[in-house]
Amino acid sequence: MDPSVNEAEISSIVEAGGGKYIGVLKEIPQKTEMIVLFISRETKSTLGIPISRLTVEVVREHLAESNAAFGAHSIPEKGKFEGTSGLRPSVPCCARLIQTKKQNRHR
Repeated sequence: MDPSVNEAEISSIVEAGGGKYIGVLKEIPQKTEMIVLFISRETKSTLGIPISRLTVEVVREHLAESNAAFGAHSIPEKGKFEGTSGLRPSVPCCARLIQTKKQNRHR
């Protein structure tokens, strides 16, 4: 893959491979090349591919490997990033922790 491709082209390749494009890690000259970041739609795990290896087939291979490794632990779309189940969703997790510690001190 030509590292001079634009973001729309990178996104199209990732989407065609079945991933959800989220961005890139910029290169560090003489150290690392640009890394394309994308999410598995099945497990919501984040994956990365060096720009030089970015093809639809490589995206599919990375997704298949990741989904196989984490498939049993996939996160339902509705519940992603909402914190721990069983806790009141209206109060942020850190606030619940502080409240719990305060309650324990007063016992």
